[in-house]
Amino acid sequence: MVSAVSEPDARNPRRSTRDALLDATMRIVGERGLSALTTRIVAEEAGVTHGLVRHYFGSRDELVTRLWMRAVRRSQAAFLDAVDVDDPALAAVSGGMSIFDFCRAQPRDARLLVSFRYEDLVRAAPQGPLADELRELNRPVEAAVAGLARALHGRATPAAVGHVLLVVFDLPYGAVRRHLIAGVDPPQRLRADLERALRGALAIVE
Repeated sequence: MVSAVSEPDARNPRRSTRDALLDATMRIVGERGLSALTTRIVAEEAGVTHGLVRHYFGSRDELVTRLWMRAVRRSQAAFLDAVDVDDPALAAVSGGMSIFDFCRAQPRDARLLVSFRYEDLVRAAPQGPLADELRELNRPVEAAVAGLARALHGRATPAAVGHVLLVVFDLPYGAVRRHLIAGVDPPQRLRADLERALRGALAIVE
């Protein structure tokens, strides 16, 4: 058994331990499926006590939600980096392509993202820090999308925001979703086709 928490980060040992437990959780979900997941099995996989897992994650549901949130933040970081360019059209296409590239590079995180709906997790989360974090989770991306809408259309109207969402999220996830659900990586050959589709959609005038 591999102990995932044997080398804590001296700068932030709590984060290191939490991430190590989430890594163990991801291995279990990836290899055995979500139905096999329990906090006790996570403890066995990580080589730690069950009490330590429950100290960091109060329940199985919180563990799954935190794992999903980590995947979201990783995807968001790639997206926000991709759209950080001066040309708004290039930013939109780059943002959309970052979704495809993330799904190729991090297929386990990507499969997790398409397995849960944000709205369902928000409704299920008890009131408290976790629920607050979930409600704030998409704020950076929402701000970036609104900025792209203003740059491309002059104003961040619902139609303009919807157009940007089509390019940067709907088309990329539509291209990869069936592959992720089937448990296979999106084929690299789709990349060029997707980029052409994004550029075509970007030309739509609302």
